[in-house]
This record gives sequence, structure tokens and C-alpha cells, in this order.
Amino acid sequence: MFPSLLLSLLVATAATAAVVDLESRQSASQITTVDLSVNWGTPIRRASGVLYGVPSTANQIPSSFYTGMGFNYLSAGGAQFVNATGWIYGGYTSRFQDVLSNFNTARQFGAQFVLKMSDLWGTDGTQVAATAVYPGVGSDASFTEFNAYLTQLVSDLKAHGMTSNIKSMAQYLAMWSHAVNFLRTNLPGVPIMGPAFAGAPSTSNTWWTSFLAHVKADGTAPDVYSWHHEGSSTDPTNDLQSSQPTMVSMLNSAGLAIGEFIIDEYANANEQNPGSTAWWIARFERFNMSGLRGNWLNGANLQDFLAGILWKSGNTYFANGIWQVYDYYANSMTGFRVATTGSTDRLMDNFAVVGTNIVRILVGGRLVTGTYSLQIKNLSALGLPTSGTIQVQTRQFSFAGTTGQEGAPTALGLVSHTYSGNVLSFPIFQTDTVTTWAFEFNF
Repeated sequence: MFPSLLLSLLVATAATAAVVDLESRQSASQITTVDLSVNWGTPIRRASGVLYGVPSTANQIPSSFYTGMGFNYLSAGGAQFVNATGWIYGGYTSRFQDVLSNFNTARQFGAQFVLKMSDLWGTDGTQVAATAVYPGVGSDASFTEFNAYLTQLVSDLKAHGMTSNIKSMAQYLAMWSHAVNFLRTNLPGVPIMGPAFAGAPSTSNTWWTSFLAHVKADGTAPDVYSWHHEGSSTDPTNDLQSSQPTMVSMLNSAGLAIGEFIIDEYANANEQNPGSTAWWIARFERFNMSGLRGNWLNGANLQDFLAGILWKSGNTYFANGIWQVYDYYANSMTGFRVATTGSTDRLMDNFAVVGTNIVRILVGGRLVTGTYSLQIKNLSALGLPTSGTIQVQTRQFSFAGTTGQEGAPTALGLVSHTYSGNVLSFPIFQTDTVTTWAFEFNF
């Protein structure tokens, strides 16, 4: 499938010569690096969350798929469940039972559950906006209906021990303040997450700036800030490398505390593949943020398949190539994280860990082809000499689409790389936009 890569792995002498020639002309924009001398702490699977994707039927998806992908966050509220239309359409009781099932699944696997209150209210993608009721305006200008909903919701959350995370989605600033004050009075100590805007923080976005000014003025700032990253893959601002420092700067300017940041939806539809998944994992690990994988399925499928990383034949689930990336990330990349940088064109990145006598590096390209380079610095931090030869194993994560079954990554064999100056470099031949790689070496 990838003869240039396979050749370089099987013919060690040719591969080493090619690396030396490549590195002499590689631009900085095509290099992603690892610094083995900088310990970033223990991996906690920051990118292993999903938006929806969990059936309301308990244990429908076998537990091995949850544990395998490192499942640690679920955001749900019942959107698009059949015959469960939310409070304003009389379907609250049924929809809450679906949400309760999702919550119990999250609890079963030790994952954090983020409740999407707007879904339970009923204004999700299946509703008709022209007939929907919104709190604080129109027929509910005095919040009478909204208060009844919040009262019932608080009662149900307490009754079922669902007090781990609450998420409020602002339709209007007045509704935000009303809901936050109500919830903090009736569920004291329960963290509130928001605003979950579809756009990333920006000083030119008046809704973001107005929101921060408003919550500062009336003391209703969320405990956890959240937003989506679902824009164009070619937009350099649709990236944690832009949004994280922007959010920090905006919070400082507004005089608000800087707490945890969670991306409520990451990776757009064409980024649902192993390469882009690994790229996003690298970003979340570098910026110490958590993320929930975007879900581009709909209807009943929205509440199944762990947001598109599984599929099934009949009633039997199987993993696709994306799940295999999460499985490697969650279960092979143990030990401690080390410092990394992405390529300056922002299209290639890596996440690296040092385990017991082994280094593992997961690389990922964001819908990119071409030849990049992986540069591993300070090998002496592992007790290795500053020059010599290292044998590197490459594992290939293939992809046959969301519905295509894939097994564990393919071990392509060992290749010897000569290095000097305390730096090991070798090429990444990215011949398509979806396949990705892990590199391993012992010390």
C-alpha cells in the first residue's frame, strides 16, 4: 500500500542514507519533534471523550470497546432519541431515562458525564425552531416554564445521584444567569460547564466578549469553559494552538479565573480518520485540555457506535481504524509524557511517552500528504549515548472508512537509524490523508 515507507523499513541501509539526505533539506515547517529530557507527567487520556455515541440500552456495546479506547468523558442529553422529545414537547420523562442510562454507562467505566441541559429541554436538532419555546422570551418571558423544568431536573438529578457535572447552554444571557443562579442554589458545589459555543474564543466575536463581560458582572462564570472545534481543517485558528492562549488572554482581560478547558466537540466530519485523530490527540496532550470526539452520525446512529469509532455487522460490534488509534493511545502509551512540538505548518504532530525501557511516539497528520520528519532530541536523557544506531519499529494504522473493520496496527518491521549530536531523525512518508503511524524503540 505504501511502497516508499515499506522499502525504507525493510532495507535498513537505504533508509539510513535517505534520512541523512532528507534532513539536510527539510524545512522547519515539516518537522515535528520530541524532547526526551522534558517530563510532562502521567498520561490521563485527555482526548478519549465522546459526544453522544452511547446507546440507551445498558451494555449494548461490549465493555472491551469502552476500556479499549480509554473512555473517560461523555457529553449527552438525549438529542434525537426516538419518541423522546424533551420537556417542551412532553417527552421529558422518557428522554431523562435515556440520559440516566448514558450516565450509568459513564459511571460504570469511571468516565465524567457532562449533561447537555438544552437537549433535555427539547431544543435539539430534531426540533422545529419556529415552534420551540425558549426561556426568558416569548411565551416563557417570566421563566415560569423554565423554572418548572429546572425544578424537575434538580429533583431527578438528586434522586439518581447525578451530581458529577452540569452543563448550561446559553440561548440568551438572561437565561444563562437565571439557570446558573438556580443550579448553584439548588445543587451547591456541582460544577457548571459552558458556554459550549460552536465557535472558538475570539476577541472579534461579540458573543464571546459579551458573554465574558456579562458573567463577570453578575458572578455567573462557569467553573469549566467549553467550546467546539468543528470548523475548516484548513483554518489555522481552528486549533487548540490558537484557541487555548486566546481563551487565557480573554479571561485575564475580563478579570476571570482560569480553570479547566474542555472541548465539547472536536474534529469535523472529514477528520474522522486515524491520521487526524492522532493529530488532535497530540494537541490535547500538549495543551493539557480534555476533549470529546465530534459525532457526525444522526438519528438513532447518533446514540450508538461511540461517535463513529465502531460499527457492527448484525448485532456484533467491531472496531474501525479510528478505534485502534484510541486503543493504542489508552493502553500502550503509558509511562510519562515528554515534550513535543508540531510542525510549523500545523499539519503534522506527535504525542510521545517514555515507558519501561521503551519510547512510543504516535504521529498524526491533519489531512495532509507529503514527506515530514520526526526529530527526537536528547536521547542521553534515557542513558543512551549521544551518537550511535537505534532500531525503530513502525506500526501502521490503516482506515477503510467508518464502517470498515480494522485489526490492531500492523507491525512493519525494524529499521536501523544512525544518529549523532544527541538527535535521531527519520522521515514520515505521508502518502494519503488518513493512514497514520506509531514509532517505537527500546533503550
